[in-house]
Amino acid sequence: MPEDAKTLKKRWLEPLSETEYEQAIQPFINWFDLLRMETPFMQTASVMPEKDHKNWASLQKLFIGLPEKTSTSASSNGFFNTPDEIQSAHLGDAAIALFQQATNGFSLGGAAFSVGLKGSMPLTTLVLSGNLRKSIWTNVLSKAFLLETAPELLSSDIQQPTWVVAPHSNKPEKAIHIGLLRGLFWQPAKIKLEVKNGLATGFFKNPGLCSVPGFWQHPHTPIDMLRLHTGNAKEKPFLSARNDLPLWGQMLSFFYSQSPVKLVDTQREGTSCALVVQQYQNNSTWRGKNIKLAIGGYVKGGSAESLAGRKHETYSLATDWENRSAEIDRLVVMGLDTYKKLEWAINEFARIAIDKDKRKAKESGFKKAVKSKAKQAYFENSESLMHSVLRKMAWDEDFSIYQKQFAGLARNIFELIMQPYEHEPKMLQAIIESRAMLNRNLKAIGVKHE
Repeated sequence: MPEDAKTLKKRWLEPLSETEYEQAIQPFINWFDLLRMETPFMQTASVMPEKDHKNWASLQKLFIGLPEKTSTSASSNGFFNTPDEIQSAHLGDAAIALFQQATNGFSLGGAAFSVGLKGSMPLTTLVLSGNLRKSIWTNVLSKAFLLETAPELLSSDIQQPTWVVAPHSNKPEKAIHIGLLRGLFWQPAKIKLEVKNGLATGFFKNPGLCSVPGFWQHPHTPIDMLRLHTGNAKEKPFLSARNDLPLWGQMLSFFYSQSPVKLVDTQREGTSCALVVQQYQNNSTWRGKNIKLAIGGYVKGGSAESLAGRKHETYSLATDWENRSAEIDRLVVMGLDTYKKLEWAINEFARIAIDKDKRKAKESGFKKAVKSKAKQAYFENSESLMHSVLRKMAWDEDFSIYQKQFAGLARNIFELIMQPYEHEPKMLQAIIESRAMLNRNLKAIGVKHE
């Protein structure tokens, strides 16, 4: 860990020598060996095969979102249309899968296994730089920065990872006692890889619920301050991706920290961006430069262990981004408000269509189906539009040109949804009136139909 901003800058600018690197990793090298007898990486050494291998699980279960033959859940087959399972994986791939499952996935095996310190399926935000080496260093926190912002990560009682010093299954380990490295590589499940001929071929698991009371500030994930201050021990305050919102809808939370603001009848959401973003913003090495964030995560489904989707995007903001939260907020509100205008028009279309054609009322979820199709199409296409806007945007520019672009997208999506119904005479009135409503709504926010 760099001592201060000056040391971090040196590490970012100049590659470590081979000798420096070898010396630096010596105290930790045995912790990252998947096959080490006493302390296998992210595993529990004491887990052994039970009779008839009853505690064995397919290796595929470590790879989030892949289908499983043993699962009847629709979400387990959400991304692939083949039942084939991974039979084996190189140890490097298995190591990444172990880390990813423990850090960003859901629990392994239901109630017997808790999820990681960030809860189920949190978002991860990482700062990108000129190359991989520089990107790594922009996501390493200096000791001086941690002492200022999250000193408990350095002063915590337990610094070793879970596979070196195991969590107590019958005595909760408080988050305040978990050190930085231990938290970054937290493994909530008791599992051990099955290895044959140098390849991982599955894993064995034992029950072992490990609850962690309190809040552990993960340096790579934004925090919802309102949830943090509810005092609910079960409420994980980390931001997650949502199916009812594009990633850019949460963009303010990725780049900025805002305190909750009490209004007359509600309370504005307060957020704290990830520690790595805070450091980038305050460090003189990068202050005044542009910023690029890689953002990714899974979308939780209807149940605790269902997966509804994946979201991964890269957002770039121009120089002086630190002082432009108001402009970004305005852009996000603009995009979401335009969607609302589209949604109102689709609602009106469905209402008139059902009134004119009683068969539509009997069709399973007609209104819900057209609304869902419009939302998905708008949000999916709005990602590329938002990236285009952010690339070209000048902070002092007239934002009405961006409003026209979002309005154009809304109109295109509307016409796309209407296409299947254009040749049904009973649908003409619904199409005409709802189109007129969309144009009126867009005109009200300053966008005339051309």
